[in-house]
Amino acid sequence: MSVVCGLLPIGGGALCSKVSWLVVVIAILLGMAVIAVSGGTSTGVRPPVAVFVAIAAGCGPILASLIAPHDPRRAARIDLWIAPFTPFFTLLFQWEFGGCLKAGAVFFGAIVTPGFFWLLTSRRNWPQLLQSQSPRWSPSVVFRVSGFFCLLAALGAFSSLFVPWWSPIGDCFGRPLYTEQGVPQNIDFTAKIVFVGPATYHGRSLWSVARVEQSFSGVPSWAAHFVFLRGYFPSTDRLERYFIEGVRSTGAITRFLPVIEPVPCGRTARIGDAVVALRVMQDGPPRSGVRIVGRVFDGLTIRKPVPGVGVLVAGPSGERVLTTDQLGIFDVIGLPPGEYTVKIAGQNRHGVYAPHLEGGAAYDSVFYLN
Repeated sequence: MSVVCGLLPIGGGALCSKVSWLVVVIAILLGMAVIAVSGGTSTGVRPPVAVFVAIAAGCGPILASLIAPHDPRRAARIDLWIAPFTPFFTLLFQWEFGGCLKAGAVFFGAIVTPGFFWLLTSRRNWPQLLQSQSPRWSPSVVFRVSGFFCLLAALGAFSSLFVPWWSPIGDCFGRPLYTEQGVPQNIDFTAKIVFVGPATYHGRSLWSVARVEQSFSGVPSWAAHFVFLRGYFPSTDRLERYFIEGVRSTGAITRFLPVIEPVPCGRTARIGDAVVALRVMQDGPPRSGVRIVGRVFDGLTIRKPVPGVGVLVAGPSGERVLTTDQLGIFDVIGLPPGEYTVKIAGQNRHGVYAPHLEGGAAYDSVFYLN
Protein backbone atom coordinates (compact mmCIF):
# COMPACT_ATOMS: atom_id res chain seq x y z
CA MET A 1 0.00 0.00 0.00
CA SER A 2 1.23 3.49 -0.80
CA VAL A 3 2.20 6.14 1.74
CA VAL A 4 -0.89 8.25 1.02
CA CYS A 5 -3.39 5.42 0.74
CA GLY A 6 -1.86 3.70 3.77
CA LEU A 7 -2.83 6.68 5.93
CA LEU A 8 -6.47 6.29 4.96
CA PRO A 9 -8.85 4.14 7.00
CA ILE A 10 -9.82 0.60 5.97
CA GLY A 11 -10.92 0.65 2.35
CA GLY A 12 -8.68 3.62 1.56
CA GLY A 13 -6.94 1.69 -1.18
CA ALA A 14 -10.25 1.13 -2.92
CA LEU A 15 -10.99 4.84 -2.62
CA CYS A 16 -7.65 5.70 -4.23
CA SER A 17 -8.41 3.33 -7.09
CA LYS A 18 -11.86 4.83 -7.61
CA VAL A 19 -10.42 8.35 -7.74
CA SER A 20 -7.78 7.25 -10.22
CA TRP A 21 -10.30 5.51 -12.47
CA LEU A 22 -12.51 8.62 -12.32
CA VAL A 23 -9.61 10.74 -13.58
CA VAL A 24 -9.02 8.21 -16.37
CA VAL A 25 -12.65 8.28 -17.52
CA ILE A 26 -13.02 12.08 -17.34
CA ALA A 27 -9.80 12.71 -19.27
CA ILE A 28 -10.84 10.22 -21.97
CA LEU A 29 -14.29 11.80 -22.37
CA LEU A 30 -12.84 15.32 -22.54
CA GLY A 31 -10.25 14.16 -25.07
CA MET A 32 -13.01 12.69 -27.24
CA ALA A 33 -14.92 15.97 -26.96
CA VAL A 34 -11.87 17.89 -28.16
CA ILE A 35 -11.50 15.55 -31.15
CA ALA A 36 -15.20 15.94 -31.99
CA VAL A 37 -15.10 19.74 -31.92
CA SER A 38 -11.62 20.49 -33.28
CA GLY A 39 -11.76 17.81 -35.96
CA GLY A 40 -15.44 18.16 -36.75
CA THR A 41 -17.59 20.53 -38.73
CA SER A 42 -18.16 23.65 -36.65
CA THR A 43 -14.61 24.93 -36.19
CA GLY A 44 -13.46 28.15 -37.80
CA VAL A 45 -9.70 27.56 -37.69
CA ARG A 46 -7.42 26.36 -40.43
CA PRO A 47 -7.36 22.57 -40.95
CA PRO A 48 -3.64 22.11 -40.08
CA VAL A 49 -4.17 23.91 -36.77
CA ALA A 50 -7.34 21.90 -36.06
CA VAL A 51 -5.47 18.66 -36.81
CA PHE A 52 -2.70 19.67 -34.39
CA VAL A 53 -5.24 20.46 -31.66
CA ALA A 54 -7.14 17.22 -32.27
CA ILE A 55 -3.92 15.19 -31.97
CA ALA A 56 -2.32 17.09 -29.08
CA ALA A 57 -5.35 18.00 -26.94
CA GLY A 58 -7.60 15.12 -28.00
CA CYS A 59 -5.52 12.04 -28.75
CA GLY A 60 -2.83 13.00 -26.21
CA PRO A 61 -5.08 12.84 -23.11
CA ILE A 62 -6.72 9.63 -24.36
CA LEU A 63 -3.34 7.96 -24.84
CA ALA A 64 -2.09 9.20 -21.44
CA SER A 65 -5.24 7.93 -19.72
CA LEU A 66 -4.87 4.47 -21.27
CA ILE A 67 -1.21 4.34 -20.22
CA ALA A 68 -1.86 5.61 -16.68
CA PRO A 69 -3.25 2.32 -15.25
CA HIS A 70 0.02 0.62 -16.28
CA ASP A 71 2.53 3.47 -15.91
CA PRO A 72 1.28 6.71 -14.27
CA ARG A 73 4.70 8.36 -14.47
CA ARG A 74 4.78 8.02 -18.26
CA ALA A 75 1.19 9.28 -18.47
CA ALA A 76 2.17 12.35 -16.46
CA ARG A 77 5.01 13.08 -18.88
CA ILE A 78 2.68 12.94 -21.89
CA ASP A 79 0.13 15.32 -20.32
CA LEU A 80 2.73 17.75 -18.96
CA TRP A 81 4.48 17.92 -22.33
CA ILE A 82 1.21 19.13 -23.84
CA ALA A 83 0.24 21.37 -20.88
CA PRO A 84 2.14 24.51 -22.03
CA PHE A 85 -0.10 24.69 -25.13
CA THR A 86 -3.31 24.66 -23.07
CA PRO A 87 -3.80 28.48 -22.96
CA PHE A 88 -3.34 28.58 -26.74
CA PHE A 89 -5.96 25.85 -27.21
CA THR A 90 -8.35 27.68 -24.89
CA LEU A 91 -8.11 31.00 -26.75
CA LEU A 92 -8.31 29.34 -30.15
CA PHE A 93 -11.46 27.33 -29.44
CA GLN A 94 -13.28 29.51 -26.94
CA TRP A 95 -16.18 30.17 -29.34
CA GLU A 96 -16.66 26.49 -30.21
CA PHE A 97 -16.90 25.51 -26.53
CA GLY A 98 -19.23 28.36 -25.55
CA GLY A 99 -16.78 30.80 -23.98
CA CYS A 100 -13.28 31.08 -22.59
CA LEU A 101 -14.18 29.61 -19.17
CA LYS A 102 -15.83 26.52 -20.65
CA ALA A 103 -13.01 26.00 -23.13
CA GLY A 104 -10.48 26.35 -20.33
CA ALA A 105 -12.37 23.83 -18.20
CA VAL A 106 -12.29 21.31 -21.06
CA PHE A 107 -8.62 21.68 -21.96
CA PHE A 108 -7.31 22.03 -18.40
CA GLY A 109 -9.52 19.13 -17.32
CA ALA A 110 -8.24 16.92 -20.13
CA ILE A 111 -4.53 17.79 -19.91
CA VAL A 112 -3.25 19.80 -16.94
CA THR A 113 -5.25 18.29 -14.08
CA PRO A 114 -4.62 14.63 -15.06
CA GLY A 115 -0.95 15.42 -15.68
CA PHE A 116 -0.34 16.72 -12.18
CA PHE A 117 -2.55 13.99 -10.71
CA TRP A 118 -0.50 11.19 -12.30
CA LEU A 119 2.71 12.96 -11.31
CA LEU A 120 1.52 13.10 -7.70
CA THR A 121 0.37 9.48 -7.58
CA SER A 122 3.63 8.22 -9.07
CA ARG A 123 5.71 10.17 -6.53
CA ARG A 124 3.51 9.10 -3.60
CA ASN A 125 3.49 5.47 -4.75
CA TRP A 126 -0.24 5.06 -5.13
CA PRO A 127 -1.11 1.47 -6.03
CA GLN A 128 -0.98 0.69 -9.75
CA LEU A 129 -4.48 0.35 -11.17
CA LEU A 130 -3.75 -2.69 -13.29
CA GLN A 131 -1.42 -5.27 -11.79
CA SER A 132 0.12 -7.85 -14.10
CA GLN A 133 2.74 -10.56 -13.66
CA SER A 134 3.96 -10.00 -17.20
CA PRO A 135 6.37 -7.15 -18.05
CA ARG A 136 4.83 -3.68 -17.90
CA TRP A 137 4.96 -3.13 -21.66
CA SER A 138 4.57 -6.66 -22.94
CA PRO A 139 3.18 -7.12 -26.48
CA SER A 140 -0.25 -7.95 -25.08
CA VAL A 141 -0.38 -4.70 -23.07
CA VAL A 142 0.79 -2.65 -26.07
CA PHE A 143 -1.82 -4.33 -28.25
CA ARG A 144 -4.65 -3.61 -25.80
CA VAL A 145 -3.65 0.02 -25.29
CA SER A 146 -3.27 0.60 -29.03
CA GLY A 147 -6.61 -1.04 -29.79
CA PHE A 148 -8.51 0.97 -27.21
CA PHE A 149 -6.76 4.15 -28.32
CA CYS A 150 -7.79 3.68 -31.97
CA LEU A 151 -11.35 2.83 -30.95
CA LEU A 152 -11.76 5.87 -28.68
CA ALA A 153 -10.18 8.24 -31.21
CA ALA A 154 -12.54 6.93 -33.90
CA LEU A 155 -15.53 7.40 -31.58
CA GLY A 156 -14.38 10.96 -30.91
CA ALA A 157 -14.22 11.68 -34.64
CA PHE A 158 -17.66 10.11 -35.16
CA SER A 159 -19.04 12.26 -32.33
CA SER A 160 -18.41 15.33 -34.48
CA LEU A 161 -21.69 14.49 -36.22
CA PHE A 162 -23.46 15.46 -32.99
CA VAL A 163 -21.94 18.97 -32.93
CA PRO A 164 -24.76 21.45 -33.77
CA TRP A 165 -24.71 23.20 -37.12
CA TRP A 166 -26.30 26.66 -37.09
CA SER A 167 -28.17 27.81 -40.18
CA PRO A 168 -27.70 31.39 -41.42
CA ILE A 169 -30.03 34.13 -40.22
CA GLY A 170 -31.82 36.33 -42.72
CA ASP A 171 -33.57 36.13 -46.07
CA CYS A 172 -31.55 34.13 -48.57
CA PHE A 173 -33.60 35.19 -51.61
CA GLY A 174 -32.12 33.01 -54.35
CA ARG A 175 -29.01 32.29 -56.34
CA PRO A 176 -28.21 30.33 -59.47
CA LEU A 177 -27.79 26.59 -59.18
CA TYR A 178 -25.20 26.74 -61.95
CA THR A 179 -22.14 28.92 -62.40
CA GLU A 180 -21.72 31.13 -65.43
CA GLN A 181 -19.78 28.25 -66.99
CA GLY A 182 -22.82 25.96 -66.62
CA VAL A 183 -21.31 23.92 -63.78
CA PRO A 184 -23.32 23.14 -60.61
CA GLN A 185 -22.12 25.28 -57.73
CA ASN A 186 -22.30 22.49 -55.14
CA ILE A 187 -22.78 18.75 -54.72
CA ASP A 188 -26.25 17.82 -55.96
CA PHE A 189 -27.94 14.42 -55.77
CA THR A 190 -31.08 12.62 -54.67
CA ALA A 191 -30.93 10.17 -51.79
CA LYS A 192 -33.07 7.97 -49.59
CA ILE A 193 -32.64 8.24 -45.83
CA VAL A 194 -31.93 4.77 -44.43
CA PHE A 195 -31.03 5.75 -40.87
CA VAL A 196 -31.70 8.80 -38.70
CA GLY A 197 -29.37 9.42 -35.76
CA PRO A 198 -30.60 9.96 -32.21
CA ALA A 199 -32.54 13.16 -31.54
CA THR A 200 -30.03 15.30 -29.68
CA TYR A 201 -30.93 18.84 -30.78
CA HIS A 202 -34.44 20.22 -30.13
CA GLY A 203 -36.05 16.87 -30.85
CA ARG A 204 -34.18 16.34 -34.11
CA SER A 205 -31.10 14.50 -35.20
CA LEU A 206 -28.13 16.42 -36.55
CA TRP A 207 -27.17 13.66 -38.97
CA SER A 208 -28.50 10.77 -40.98
CA VAL A 209 -27.22 8.05 -43.30
CA ALA A 210 -28.53 8.14 -46.85
CA ARG A 211 -28.22 5.96 -49.94
CA VAL A 212 -27.37 7.98 -53.05
CA GLU A 213 -29.90 7.40 -55.84
CA GLN A 214 -29.17 9.89 -58.62
CA SER A 215 -26.01 11.96 -58.69
CA PHE A 216 -25.93 15.23 -60.65
CA SER A 217 -22.56 16.62 -59.58
CA GLY A 218 -19.75 16.35 -57.11
CA VAL A 219 -20.46 13.07 -55.30
CA PRO A 220 -17.06 11.41 -54.69
CA SER A 221 -16.65 8.02 -56.32
CA TRP A 222 -15.67 6.44 -53.00
CA ALA A 223 -18.93 7.72 -51.46
CA ALA A 224 -21.15 6.93 -54.43
CA HIS A 225 -23.52 4.69 -52.48
CA PHE A 226 -23.82 5.85 -48.85
CA VAL A 227 -23.12 9.22 -47.24
CA PHE A 228 -23.57 10.94 -43.89
CA LEU A 229 -25.86 13.96 -44.19
CA ARG A 230 -25.63 16.87 -41.79
CA GLY A 231 -28.76 18.89 -41.07
CA TYR A 232 -31.92 18.67 -38.98
CA PHE A 233 -33.77 15.37 -39.38
CA PRO A 234 -36.88 14.24 -37.47
CA SER A 235 -37.20 10.54 -36.74
CA THR A 236 -40.00 10.35 -39.34
CA ASP A 237 -37.49 11.09 -42.12
CA ARG A 238 -36.40 7.46 -42.27
CA LEU A 239 -37.09 6.10 -45.78
CA GLU A 240 -37.87 9.62 -47.01
CA ARG A 241 -36.39 10.67 -50.36
CA TYR A 242 -34.44 13.93 -50.41
CA PHE A 243 -32.89 16.29 -52.91
CA ILE A 244 -29.51 17.27 -51.48
CA GLU A 245 -27.50 20.38 -52.21
CA GLY A 246 -24.39 20.39 -50.07
CA VAL A 247 -20.62 20.50 -49.86
CA ARG A 248 -17.93 18.15 -48.64
CA SER A 249 -17.12 18.63 -44.99
CA THR A 250 -14.09 20.86 -44.38
CA GLY A 251 -13.50 19.60 -40.84
CA ALA A 252 -9.97 18.53 -40.04
CA ILE A 253 -11.07 14.92 -39.59
CA THR A 254 -14.52 14.72 -41.18
CA ARG A 255 -13.06 15.83 -44.53
CA PHE A 256 -11.76 12.27 -44.82
CA LEU A 257 -15.25 10.82 -44.26
CA PRO A 258 -18.24 10.77 -46.66
CA VAL A 259 -19.89 13.67 -44.80
CA ILE A 260 -22.03 16.14 -46.76
CA GLU A 261 -22.59 19.50 -45.06
CA PRO A 262 -25.57 21.78 -45.79
CA VAL A 263 -24.81 25.00 -47.63
CA PRO A 264 -26.15 28.40 -46.54
CA CYS A 265 -29.48 29.04 -48.26
CA GLY A 266 -29.26 25.59 -49.85
CA ARG A 267 -32.11 23.69 -51.46
CA THR A 268 -31.87 20.46 -49.49
CA ALA A 269 -35.44 19.27 -48.93
CA ARG A 270 -37.79 16.35 -49.34
CA ILE A 271 -38.35 15.46 -52.97
CA GLY A 272 -41.87 16.89 -52.90
CA ASP A 273 -40.58 20.27 -51.72
CA ALA A 274 -37.61 20.38 -54.09
CA VAL A 275 -39.46 20.01 -57.39
CA VAL A 276 -37.96 23.20 -58.85
CA ALA A 277 -34.35 22.42 -58.00
CA LEU A 278 -34.78 18.83 -59.16
CA ARG A 279 -36.26 19.99 -62.47
CA VAL A 280 -33.38 22.40 -63.05
CA MET A 281 -30.76 19.76 -62.30
CA GLN A 282 -32.43 17.14 -64.48
CA ASP A 283 -32.77 19.57 -67.41
CA GLY A 284 -29.20 20.84 -67.09
CA PRO A 285 -28.02 24.41 -67.72
CA PRO A 286 -29.84 26.37 -70.43
CA ARG A 287 -28.27 25.93 -73.83
CA SER A 288 -28.85 29.59 -74.58
CA GLY A 289 -30.11 32.61 -72.71
CA VAL A 290 -31.22 32.78 -69.08
CA ARG A 291 -33.74 30.58 -67.27
CA ILE A 292 -35.86 31.90 -64.39
CA VAL A 293 -37.92 29.34 -62.52
CA GLY A 294 -39.62 29.29 -59.14
CA ARG A 295 -42.56 28.18 -57.06
CA VAL A 296 -45.39 29.91 -55.21
CA PHE A 297 -46.72 28.53 -51.91
CA ASP A 298 -49.73 29.55 -49.87
CA GLY A 299 -47.78 29.89 -46.62
CA LEU A 300 -44.41 29.30 -45.04
CA THR A 301 -45.66 26.64 -42.60
CA ILE A 302 -48.12 24.67 -44.72
CA ARG A 303 -46.25 25.16 -48.01
CA LYS A 304 -49.24 24.34 -50.22
CA PRO A 305 -48.47 25.05 -53.92
CA VAL A 306 -50.77 27.66 -55.48
CA PRO A 307 -51.64 27.28 -59.21
CA GLY A 308 -52.83 30.12 -61.44
CA VAL A 309 -50.84 32.90 -59.76
CA GLY A 310 -49.30 35.62 -61.92
CA VAL A 311 -45.57 36.22 -61.51
CA LEU A 312 -44.00 39.36 -62.95
CA VAL A 313 -40.50 39.03 -64.44
CA ALA A 314 -38.87 42.35 -65.34
CA GLY A 315 -35.55 42.52 -67.17
CA PRO A 316 -33.67 43.87 -70.18
CA SER A 317 -36.43 42.82 -72.60
CA GLY A 318 -39.19 44.42 -70.52
CA GLU A 319 -41.83 42.91 -68.27
CA ARG A 320 -43.42 39.52 -68.65
CA VAL A 321 -46.18 37.88 -66.59
CA LEU A 322 -45.99 34.12 -66.06
CA THR A 323 -48.72 31.90 -64.61
CA THR A 324 -47.97 29.10 -62.18
CA ASP A 325 -48.97 25.55 -63.17
CA GLN A 326 -50.73 22.92 -61.06
CA LEU A 327 -47.58 22.47 -58.96
CA GLY A 328 -47.31 26.22 -58.36
CA ILE A 329 -44.28 26.46 -60.65
CA PHE A 330 -43.46 29.27 -63.07
CA ASP A 331 -40.73 28.71 -65.64
CA VAL A 332 -39.32 30.72 -68.53
CA ILE A 333 -36.29 29.91 -70.68
CA GLY A 334 -34.32 31.86 -73.26
CA LEU A 335 -34.32 35.30 -71.67
CA PRO A 336 -31.49 37.67 -72.61
CA PRO A 337 -28.64 38.10 -70.11
CA GLY A 338 -28.97 40.98 -67.67
CA GLU A 339 -30.48 42.03 -64.34
CA TYR A 340 -33.92 40.80 -63.35
CA THR A 341 -36.56 41.45 -60.73
CA VAL A 342 -39.14 38.76 -59.95
CA LYS A 343 -42.28 39.33 -57.87
CA ILE A 344 -45.93 38.33 -57.52
CA ALA A 345 -47.98 40.30 -60.04
CA GLY A 346 -50.42 42.78 -58.53
CA GLN A 347 -48.71 42.93 -55.12
CA ASN A 348 -46.75 45.88 -53.81
CA ARG A 349 -44.26 43.71 -52.00
CA HIS A 350 -40.59 43.93 -52.76
CA GLY A 351 -39.54 41.53 -55.47
CA VAL A 352 -36.60 39.19 -55.58
CA TYR A 353 -33.66 40.92 -57.20
CA ALA A 354 -31.50 38.63 -59.27
CA PRO A 355 -27.87 39.62 -59.87
CA HIS A 356 -26.57 40.03 -63.37
CA LEU A 357 -27.26 36.70 -65.09
CA GLU A 358 -25.13 35.56 -67.97
CA GLY A 359 -26.24 33.23 -70.72
CA GLY A 360 -26.60 29.66 -69.48
CA ALA A 361 -27.58 30.69 -65.95
CA ALA A 362 -30.59 29.13 -64.21
CA TYR A 363 -32.09 31.22 -61.41
CA ASP A 364 -34.77 29.91 -59.06
CA SER A 365 -36.78 31.50 -56.25
CA VAL A 366 -39.67 30.77 -53.89
CA PHE A 367 -42.63 33.00 -52.93
CA TYR A 368 -45.15 32.77 -50.09
CA LEU A 369 -48.50 34.49 -50.48
CA ASN A 370 -49.14 34.64 -46.71
